[in-house]
Amino acid sequence: MNSFENISAENLHHAYLIVGEKESMRKNVEDFLWKNFDIKTGSADLQNIVCDTLTVDHARKIALDSSRKSFDGGRKFFLIETNIITEEAQNALLKIFEEPNAGTHFFVLMPQDILLPTLRSRMQIIVLNNQRTLGVRSDGHPVSVLKKSLAERLAMVKKITDGISDEEKTKQDAVSLLNEIENELYQSGVEKSADDLALCQSAREYLYDRGAPVKMILENLMISLD
Repeated sequence: MNSFENISAENLHHAYLIVGEKESMRKNVEDFLWKNFDIKTGSADLQNIVCDTLTVDHARKIALDSSRKSFDGGRKFFLIETNIITEEAQNALLKIFEEPNAGTHFFVLMPQDILLPTLRSRMQIIVLNNQRTLGVRSDGHPVSVLKKSLAERLAMVKKITDGISDEEKTKQDAVSLLNEIENELYQSGVEKSADDLALCQSAREYLYDRGAPVKMILENLMISLD
């Protein structure tokens, strides 16, 4: 899923990861909740957590608050805005998302999709169209990874992995490249891109392994997508 308009109020999933620009993401969620559930900022049944790094303490409080009944016995919503979620916090959230309380829904807003695959698999992913991880060309059009030649894509991989070796970049730069590829594939159509999206998901899972050979993972993906 890569469009906010595809969210169904009638069949609302318990957890969404929304990737994009902060103000745009928040406005989309707030408008959706107001239109469909008459919920607005300040409502007793909407908790807004805003932090740079979501820690395990944040996650534990979210777990405690989510276990309580809503103010009017209806639905409860959590709007979580953060740049990073620690591994410990993600594992704590995993327990909540595996067995969510009925009528409780989470919207996690992040500038990049950098969640562990275990947590990510329990959420629906929305990448807003204004989310770009690799910038734009001089003519204002988004950079396209998939339209580059294999040699150009492998050069992109080398630039990232050399940067990681020099400690000028991190593994999250590799994840950003993967996010951009997935975003392009979603734009091409989920059914048409199903096999390539599966390759990206496998690459993502490998990247999150400690000591993962980032260069080998990305190069194999670029060759497989060629």
